[in-house]
Amino acid sequence: MGRSEMSTSVVKCGEGLRNKVFIIIRRYIDHMRFAAYMAVLTHFFIFFWFYFVSMYILLNVLYGSV
Repeated sequence: MGRSEMSTSVVKCGEGLRNKVFIIIRRYIDHMRFAAYMAVLTHFFIFFWFYFVSMYILLNVLYGSV
């Protein structure tokens, strides 16, 4: 009787530890996903910014000489 009660408490402790590890891993994955989204958005922002600035300069050079 005492042995079965002890084994269930060990299982509960193991499940609690597993849940805590799962929560930590889930938070890490969420943070990495957020960082990846921010990297992609930053990349596109910089790309489009350089594209529009270069088009602005090119059009000013082309139409400024006419």
